[in-house]
Amino acid sequence: MEWDDRIRCRECHGLNDAGRHYCSLCGAPLPRTGDPLRPSIVRRILRYFSAFVLFLVLLAVAGGIYWAADRYFFDAIGSTAEQEETVSTLTSIVASTTTTVVRRDDRLIAPGSDRYDTAINITKQGFPDGVPALVLVAGDDYTEAVTAAPLAAAHKGAVLLVPPDGITDALAAEITRLSPLKVFLLGVGRPARVTDRLEDILSEPEIVNLAGDDPFETAANVAEEMARKLGSVERVVIVPSTGFADALAVGPLAAAKGWPVLLADEDGGLPRKTTSAIADLQVDSALVVGLETEVDLEEVERRLGDDSDQTAALVAAYAAEQGLSFSHTVIVAGDNFPEALVATPYIALERGMLLLATQGELPAETEALLEENLADVLRLDFIALPALAKAMATPASSGTGRTTTTSRSTTTTTD
Repeated sequence: MEWDDRIRCRECHGLNDAGRHYCSLCGAPLPRTGDPLRPSIVRRILRYFSAFVLFLVLLAVAGGIYWAADRYFFDAIGSTAEQEETVSTLTSIVASTTTTVVRRDDRLIAPGSDRYDTAINITKQGFPDGVPALVLVAGDDYTEAVTAAPLAAAHKGAVLLVPPDGITDALAAEITRLSPLKVFLLGVGRPARVTDRLEDILSEPEIVNLAGDDPFETAANVAEEMARKLGSVERVVIVPSTGFADALAVGPLAAAKGWPVLLADEDGGLPRKTTSAIADLQVDSALVVGLETEVDLEEVERRLGDDSDQTAALVAAYAAEQGLSFSHTVIVAGDNFPEALVATPYIALERGMLLLATQGELPAETEALLEENLADVLRLDFIALPALAKAMATPASSGTGRTTTTSRSTTTTTD
């Protein structure tokens, strides 16, 4: 008998001779088949198959658990981590913003050899790309010149000073550079000679002489031209004709707002030419500076200090209330008219602030106003005041990150 012909018992796995029906070892029934080994092989295959199916089921369950954890649990953890990182980043930005001070740009517009050269330095700095219009005023007489700045600003133009002998070569070169299409003359000496020179310098310029028989008429002519250019004016500014300090102080506000400057007489009253101008302009509002003059209009505001320095500070504070900004501030001498007059149009176009110095220093009231608003100043121009510029400068911060000190840089403008 061959070994392979024996029958294996299902119970005790003992081998029995072929043909037996019961196990000789345990007595259990033996498989009834012609192939004694087949039942064992089938069971083994079934067992292996079952184990494989169980493995696949477990693998599928494990995959499902991982997918759910990855989709919900890990995403929730990641979202929390990202939120914490975002909060940290925002906190860093806020902290940096609240501690970093923007650098202030200080510029010195250098004095020239005389007031005429200084005026040229100012227009070079204030109008580097030229102007559509130019107002020429007498450099030795303020009475008509003080009305020029609002007119220049209305035309987005500049003011320059003309010497008594007429246009010099240096002035001609600056006029050529500015290349205005229109030129206004206000009280310049020898106007016919100036007109001829302008026609030689410029290509077919439009030249308008607004000078009247006296400063009051000139101011009225300027107001009329402003109304024509702007369409209308809402308010007039009235200043003394006997000095220039008050007119200079209010110049930037008047220029920025499009308010013409009219003159009171030496007694503080309003001459007929001024009252006629007010009537022609059809305004019902006035700002009176440096005067106690009564004006018969619906709305009259007044700024008058104990002296011209205090009046200038009051006007500057009022200008800030009216929307002018300290972000660009110009400091210029207020005890002489030319520099402030020429500086006014370019600062007015930016709705900036002009502060007047006296004897090279800021008066106490003006200095206090500047200190109060110093954090808003991004650019500070000193016009022909090198000593004051040096005194007010502080060393720039050496660090590039956070700082608690306002940094300043100085640029000098020369011919």
